[in-house]
Amino acid sequence: MSPAGKSSIRLLIGGVLASIGLGLLLGALAGTLAGWAAAAIVLLLLVLWQTRQLLTLADWLQAPDAPGPPVLPSAWQRMLLQRSDDRRRTAATLRKVEAHLRSFTEAMNAVPDGLLILDAGQCIQWGNRAAEAHLDIDLARDTGESVERLVRNPGFGNYLREPDPQSPFILQTATARTRLYALRVVPLSELSKLLISIDVTDVRRLEAMRSEFVANVSHELRTPLTVVSGFLEHFANGNAMTSEQQQHFSRLMSDQTARMLSLVDDLLTLSRLEAEDAPASEETVNMADLLQQLQSEAQSLSEQAHRLEMRCDGPALRGNRKELHSAFGNLVSNAIRYTPAGGTIRINWRVSDGLGIFAVHDSGVGIAAEHLPRLTERFYRVDRGRSRDTGGTGLGLAIVKHILLRHQATLVIESQIGQGSTFRAEFPAWRLQAPD
Repeated sequence: MSPAGKSSIRLLIGGVLASIGLGLLLGALAGTLAGWAAAAIVLLLLVLWQTRQLLTLADWLQAPDAPGPPVLPSAWQRMLLQRSDDRRRTAATLRKVEAHLRSFTEAMNAVPDGLLILDAGQCIQWGNRAAEAHLDIDLARDTGESVERLVRNPGFGNYLREPDPQSPFILQTATARTRLYALRVVPLSELSKLLISIDVTDVRRLEAMRSEFVANVSHELRTPLTVVSGFLEHFANGNAMTSEQQQHFSRLMSDQTARMLSLVDDLLTLSRLEAEDAPASEETVNMADLLQQLQSEAQSLSEQAHRLEMRCDGPALRGNRKELHSAFGNLVSNAIRYTPAGGTIRINWRVSDGLGIFAVHDSGVGIAAEHLPRLTERFYRVDRGRSRDTGGTGLGLAIVKHILLRHQATLVIESQIGQGSTFRAEFPAWRLQAPD
């Protein structure tokens, strides 16, 4: 028992003994009846006084927000002070627990994976924000509800009851059909389990892209390999050929071999660009010199079949010259390949609204609007037959996109059928510099 409690008991016993002593004294002086009456009155007053202190204590204990203990006689005051200290310690402990709980909740809500605690009846006990988004539920409303009733997906209930630790359940919710979630169940105890949901949309998309990439590479290599293999078989069989046929076959094999080499070079370039976040080195690139080089290459590729216009009105550009030359050269060569003979191709470098803009405009056939968002995808072609005829690998614009990303630039494409196309590479202002 606490010292304050012992003091209160001693005070009560002392009061009772004092009342009995007073009664005996009055009984000796004024008679037995008077003595016991006086003792009873004193005891009654003592009980009323103690009851008042007890009620005061009870009122204070039932008011957790009270600022401090009331003022009572010393024994009761000591008890109140001790209870007050206990209350402060309890309140401090409670605040710490609440702070830890808030930190835990904030941490769990920051986790990108969905976390949902279920009881033995598959009812929701707790969850984080990611679980709400993944499973399309509202924890404020649905806590205590069966998750099977909320997530209606074939096979989901069976997986909850008999989860496969080796194979997750793939869920596609009705409200987000473009997203896929892998669900796993982790037992916590005999009465509860943890349901984990992971967004695997991007992983599945990458897997599909990789599969499509392998199929596209195989398809691109099959045609030239088939041509070369057929000619070699023809030679191996010892079939008689004229000199003109030999020259024709040799030229075709040479063209197909060059096409394969070009494809392999582009694949290696693209792989290197994707593996590195930034150019290995940068320099101040004199854009007038670079455009002069692009014009010379364009004239050689065009073979005087197009009208070429070149204009340089902008400053030097900070970047990797080799990569910029590759990106700009791809844009120029695409314009030449997809512009009929007699067309015009305009190439210019200028500053507009604080941005450095390299633009290539052609008067070619144009591109339908539905193709524009996909032009920078690997092996995506608007016209596959025309692309092969002109020697394209289907990787040029993908390479351009990655080079521009490494230079914090963006590619803007504008085109209309029959009115030509414009490809603009827009560079941030901080990359524009005066020549060294």
